[in-house]
Amino acid sequence: MAKSGRRSAAGSAETGARREALVEAAFQTLRDDGFARASARAIAGRAGCNSALVFYYFDSVNELLVEALARSSREQLQRYEEALADVTGIDELVTSVRRRLQDDMASGHVRVLVELMGAVSSDERLRSAVLAQVKPWMALTERTIERILSPSGLGGLVPSNQAAFVVVALFLGVELLADVAGADETIDGLFDSAQQLMRLLGAMLPTEPTT
Repeated sequence: MAKSGRRSAAGSAETGARREALVEAAFQTLRDDGFARASARAIAGRAGCNSALVFYYFDSVNELLVEALARSSREQLQRYEEALADVTGIDELVTSVRRRLQDDMASGHVRVLVELMGAVSSDERLRSAVLAQVKPWMALTERTIERILSPSGLGGLVPSNQAAFVVVALFLGVELLADVAGADETIDGLFDSAQQLMRLLGAMLPTEPTT
Protein backbone atom coordinates (compact mmCIF):
# COMPACT_ATOMS: atom_id res chain seq x y z
CA MET A 1 0.00 0.00 0.00
CA ALA A 2 1.35 3.44 -0.92
CA LYS A 3 2.55 5.45 2.04
CA SER A 4 0.47 8.46 3.01
CA GLY A 5 0.75 11.51 5.24
CA ARG A 6 3.95 12.74 3.60
CA ARG A 7 2.64 14.94 0.88
CA SER A 8 1.76 18.59 1.14
CA ALA A 9 -1.27 19.97 -0.68
CA ALA A 10 0.93 22.42 -2.59
CA GLY A 11 3.07 19.66 -4.01
CA SER A 12 0.28 17.20 -4.86
CA ALA A 13 0.52 17.73 -8.62
CA GLU A 14 4.28 17.25 -8.64
CA THR A 15 3.93 14.26 -6.36
CA GLY A 16 1.40 12.67 -8.68
CA ALA A 17 3.64 13.25 -11.69
CA ARG A 18 6.65 11.70 -9.97
CA ARG A 19 4.67 8.69 -8.83
CA GLU A 20 3.23 8.19 -12.32
CA ALA A 21 6.71 8.46 -13.80
CA LEU A 22 7.89 5.68 -11.50
CA VAL A 23 4.92 3.47 -12.42
CA GLU A 24 5.58 3.99 -16.14
CA ALA A 25 9.30 3.34 -15.66
CA ALA A 26 8.52 0.15 -13.73
CA PHE A 27 6.31 -1.06 -16.58
CA GLN A 28 8.99 -0.33 -19.17
CA THR A 29 11.68 -2.02 -17.08
CA LEU A 30 9.61 -5.19 -16.65
CA ARG A 31 8.71 -5.21 -20.33
CA ASP A 32 12.21 -4.59 -21.65
CA ASP A 33 14.54 -6.08 -19.02
CA GLY A 34 12.47 -8.57 -17.02
CA PHE A 35 11.73 -9.03 -13.33
CA ALA A 36 15.29 -9.98 -12.35
CA ARG A 37 16.61 -6.60 -13.49
CA ALA A 38 13.73 -4.50 -12.20
CA SER A 39 15.62 -2.95 -9.29
CA ALA A 40 14.84 0.34 -7.60
CA ARG A 41 17.94 1.85 -9.21
CA ALA A 42 17.01 0.66 -12.71
CA ILE A 43 13.44 1.93 -12.40
CA ALA A 44 14.47 5.27 -10.92
CA GLY A 45 17.05 5.67 -13.67
CA ARG A 46 14.34 5.36 -16.31
CA ALA A 47 12.15 7.79 -14.40
CA GLY A 48 14.99 10.28 -14.05
CA CYS A 49 14.89 10.44 -10.27
CA ASN A 50 16.66 9.15 -7.17
CA SER A 51 16.00 5.54 -6.20
CA ALA A 52 15.00 6.70 -2.70
CA LEU A 53 11.75 7.99 -4.22
CA VAL A 54 10.71 4.42 -4.98
CA PHE A 55 10.49 3.77 -1.24
CA TYR A 56 8.95 7.17 -0.58
CA TYR A 57 5.88 6.34 -2.66
CA PHE A 58 5.84 2.54 -2.29
CA ASP A 59 6.60 0.09 0.50
CA SER A 60 8.70 -2.10 -1.80
CA VAL A 61 9.87 -2.55 -5.37
CA ASN A 62 7.39 -5.40 -5.77
CA GLU A 63 4.53 -3.11 -4.79
CA LEU A 64 5.61 -0.68 -7.50
CA LEU A 65 5.83 -3.49 -10.06
CA VAL A 66 2.33 -4.69 -9.18
CA GLU A 67 1.04 -1.14 -9.55
CA ALA A 68 2.57 -1.02 -13.03
CA LEU A 69 0.77 -4.26 -13.90
CA ALA A 70 -2.48 -3.00 -12.36
CA ARG A 71 -2.46 0.20 -14.40
CA SER A 72 -1.82 -1.68 -17.62
CA SER A 73 -4.43 -4.29 -16.74
CA ARG A 74 -7.10 -1.64 -16.11
CA GLU A 75 -6.40 0.00 -19.45
CA GLN A 76 -6.41 -3.24 -21.44
CA LEU A 77 -9.44 -4.65 -19.62
CA GLN A 78 -11.47 -1.55 -20.43
CA ARG A 79 -10.61 -1.93 -24.11
CA TYR A 80 -11.66 -5.58 -24.08
CA GLU A 81 -14.92 -4.76 -22.29
CA GLU A 82 -15.73 -2.13 -24.90
CA ALA A 83 -14.80 -4.46 -27.77
CA LEU A 84 -16.85 -7.38 -26.43
CA ALA A 85 -19.87 -5.44 -25.16
CA ASP A 86 -21.93 -5.89 -28.33
CA VAL A 87 -20.57 -9.28 -29.39
CA THR A 88 -23.35 -11.85 -29.69
CA GLY A 89 -21.88 -14.63 -31.84
CA ILE A 90 -18.87 -16.91 -31.77
CA ASP A 91 -17.48 -15.75 -35.10
CA GLU A 92 -17.79 -12.13 -34.03
CA LEU A 93 -16.06 -13.00 -30.76
CA VAL A 94 -13.02 -14.46 -32.54
CA THR A 95 -12.78 -11.38 -34.75
CA SER A 96 -12.90 -9.00 -31.79
CA VAL A 97 -10.35 -10.97 -29.77
CA ARG A 98 -8.03 -11.14 -32.75
CA ARG A 99 -8.02 -7.36 -33.04
CA ARG A 100 -7.43 -6.91 -29.33
CA LEU A 101 -4.56 -9.42 -29.40
CA GLN A 102 -2.60 -7.16 -31.72
CA ASP A 103 -2.92 -4.29 -29.27
CA ASP A 104 -1.99 -6.57 -26.37
CA MET A 105 1.21 -7.56 -28.11
CA ALA A 106 2.11 -3.97 -28.92
CA SER A 107 1.42 -2.71 -25.39
CA GLY A 108 3.69 -5.23 -23.64
CA HIS A 109 1.00 -5.98 -21.06
CA VAL A 110 1.24 -9.75 -21.36
CA ARG A 111 5.02 -9.74 -21.12
CA VAL A 112 4.79 -7.74 -17.88
CA LEU A 113 2.17 -10.13 -16.51
CA VAL A 114 4.25 -13.18 -17.40
CA GLU A 115 7.37 -11.68 -15.81
CA LEU A 116 5.52 -11.21 -12.53
CA MET A 117 3.81 -14.59 -12.72
CA GLY A 118 7.23 -16.19 -13.02
CA ALA A 119 8.31 -14.56 -9.76
CA VAL A 120 5.34 -15.46 -7.56
CA SER A 121 6.49 -18.92 -6.48
CA SER A 122 8.85 -17.49 -3.86
CA ASP A 123 6.65 -14.62 -2.68
CA GLU A 124 3.14 -15.30 -1.37
CA ARG A 125 2.27 -11.62 -1.13
CA LEU A 126 3.28 -11.06 -4.74
CA ARG A 127 1.31 -14.13 -5.79
CA SER A 128 -1.86 -12.76 -4.20
CA ALA A 129 -1.34 -9.34 -5.77
CA VAL A 130 -0.81 -10.76 -9.26
CA LEU A 131 -3.79 -13.10 -8.91
CA ALA A 132 -5.94 -10.09 -8.02
CA GLN A 133 -5.05 -8.60 -11.42
CA VAL A 134 -5.98 -11.80 -13.26
CA LYS A 135 -9.40 -12.27 -11.63
CA PRO A 136 -11.16 -9.43 -13.51
CA TRP A 137 -10.07 -11.05 -16.79
CA MET A 138 -11.54 -14.36 -15.65
CA ALA A 139 -14.79 -12.61 -14.75
CA LEU A 140 -15.03 -10.85 -18.12
CA THR A 141 -14.35 -14.11 -19.96
CA GLU A 142 -16.95 -15.96 -17.91
CA ARG A 143 -19.61 -13.31 -18.57
CA THR A 144 -18.85 -13.34 -22.29
CA ILE A 145 -19.04 -17.14 -22.51
CA GLU A 146 -22.37 -17.19 -20.68
CA ARG A 147 -23.83 -14.46 -22.90
CA ILE A 148 -22.82 -16.12 -26.15
CA LEU A 149 -23.59 -19.75 -25.29
CA SER A 150 -26.79 -19.22 -23.31
CA PRO A 151 -29.12 -18.77 -26.33
CA SER A 152 -27.84 -22.04 -27.83
CA GLY A 153 -28.60 -24.10 -24.76
CA LEU A 154 -24.95 -25.16 -24.50
CA GLY A 155 -24.13 -22.93 -21.56
CA GLY A 156 -24.65 -25.72 -19.05
CA LEU A 157 -22.43 -28.32 -20.71
CA VAL A 158 -19.27 -26.96 -19.10
CA PRO A 159 -19.26 -24.72 -16.01
CA SER A 160 -18.58 -21.20 -17.26
CA ASN A 161 -15.92 -20.56 -14.62
CA GLN A 162 -13.96 -23.62 -15.76
CA ALA A 163 -14.33 -22.64 -19.40
CA ALA A 164 -13.12 -19.14 -18.55
CA PHE A 165 -10.04 -20.55 -16.82
CA VAL A 166 -9.15 -22.60 -19.90
CA VAL A 167 -9.73 -19.70 -22.30
CA VAL A 168 -7.62 -17.26 -20.28
CA ALA A 169 -4.83 -19.83 -19.89
CA LEU A 170 -4.82 -20.56 -23.63
CA PHE A 171 -4.94 -16.89 -24.51
CA LEU A 172 -1.98 -16.09 -22.26
CA GLY A 173 -0.08 -19.02 -23.73
CA VAL A 174 -0.71 -17.88 -27.30
CA GLU A 175 0.35 -14.33 -26.51
CA LEU A 176 3.45 -15.49 -24.66
CA LEU A 177 4.59 -17.76 -27.48
CA ALA A 178 3.92 -15.08 -30.07
CA ASP A 179 5.89 -12.58 -28.00
CA VAL A 180 8.85 -14.90 -27.39
CA ALA A 181 9.00 -16.67 -30.75
CA GLY A 182 7.74 -13.82 -32.90
CA ALA A 183 5.51 -16.31 -34.69
CA ASP A 184 3.05 -13.79 -36.10
CA GLU A 185 2.22 -15.91 -39.16
CA THR A 186 1.52 -18.94 -36.98
CA ILE A 187 -0.78 -16.91 -34.73
CA ASP A 188 -2.59 -15.47 -37.75
CA GLY A 189 -3.06 -18.98 -39.11
CA LEU A 190 -4.37 -20.15 -35.74
CA PHE A 191 -6.99 -17.41 -35.69
CA ASP A 192 -7.93 -18.12 -39.32
CA SER A 193 -8.55 -21.76 -38.44
CA ALA A 194 -10.41 -20.84 -35.26
CA GLN A 195 -12.62 -18.44 -37.17
CA GLN A 196 -13.53 -21.05 -39.76
CA LEU A 197 -14.30 -23.56 -37.02
CA MET A 198 -16.40 -21.06 -35.09
CA ARG A 199 -18.39 -20.16 -38.20
CA LEU A 200 -19.16 -23.83 -38.73
CA LEU A 201 -20.07 -24.30 -35.09
CA GLY A 202 -22.17 -21.15 -35.08
CA ALA A 203 -24.16 -22.40 -38.06
CA MET A 204 -24.90 -25.64 -36.22
CA LEU A 205 -25.96 -24.09 -32.93
CA PRO A 206 -29.65 -23.46 -32.29
CA THR A 207 -30.66 -19.86 -31.74
CA GLU A 208 -32.91 -18.47 -29.07
CA PRO A 209 -36.50 -18.38 -30.36
CA THR A 210 -37.95 -14.95 -31.00
CA THR A 211 -41.21 -13.91 -29.39
